[in-house]
Amino acid sequence: MGRLARNILPDLERCETTDQPDNNRRHGRLHVQHTECSIGYIEDISCSGMRILTKCKMKPSTKTIGLRLETLDGPTTLPCRVVWVRRSGFRKWLVGVEYTAMSLDQRKMLTQLARAVSKNECMNAHRKAG
Repeated sequence: MGRLARNILPDLERCETTDQPDNNRRHGRLHVQHTECSIGYIEDISCSGMRILTKCKMKPSTKTIGLRLETLDGPTTLPCRVVWVRRSGFRKWLVGVEYTAMSLDQRKMLTQLARAVSKNECMNAHRKAG
């Protein structure tokens, strides 16, 4: 057995036995339609964060930003931080945000929004009616 084979084979055996998830997601996500926030349109939402389609070029940061969001109970601001950014097209970016230090009321509001999304209730119909 050659030197290269001795170096690679143990790594290959380790890779075959290691059970790794396909992604680093901690929670499931719900796809969202027609829901806006202060920086763009929400693509999906989970217990720990959101994926947002935006025209604003942003950078990942440890700083907390206030993300204004229209909900069934009216507008609210969620404390978030930008975790990742990916280019999605011409002047479009997908931004991953993570919630930071949310209050109990904000968590309840987010739960109601997630329930509305799972039932396909459209946020645009609520805004036009109100």
